[in-house]
Amino acid sequence: MIIRRLRTKVGSKNRKAGAESGFTLVEIVMAMVLLGIMGTFSVQFISSIASTNQLSVGQKDLVDNSKLAMEFMLRELRMADNRVDAITLTATSIQFTKLSPYEQDTNITQILYSYNSGTGVITRTSGTVTTTVATQVTAFVITKTTNNDSKDFYTIRMELTGTNGENFTLASGVVPRVGI
Repeated sequence: MIIRRLRTKVGSKNRKAGAESGFTLVEIVMAMVLLGIMGTFSVQFISSIASTNQLSVGQKDLVDNSKLAMEFMLRELRMADNRVDAITLTATSIQFTKLSPYEQDTNITQILYSYNSGTGVITRTSGTVTTTVATQVTAFVITKTTNNDSKDFYTIRMELTGTNGENFTLASGVVPRVGI
């Protein structure tokens, strides 16, 4: 009887220990499926964050470059001499004479900003030096209106498109000084 009890206890311990000692195949497969689903959603989430970040960085660069170009043109056009009709507009360019030179550019005559729609570039030419002011420009328009006080007002409008499809439009205006 004692032997029988020992055998029963030993046998039940073995069965109980064997049942708790590992995972079944179904449990392992379910765990793998759940990890795969979570991994797929994680990769999609991280991928969408990365593409959104790339668009944001592209648009920020586009905005920074266009603001710099616009500010440069407005600042220089503000110094244009409009007493002798020294400002000439065409469909894709503006040419003028400045009232005073800058340290970096002592030339005051024949300052030309022109837009090349084929390359999407706005350039500035002063004397023999040509500088690229803006790239990725899809439209560039300068219009002239006369205010009620007979002063000419110039509006500049640029549209830019980034490499990832981001778009930005910037418009501003300026009245050239009459004299200093």
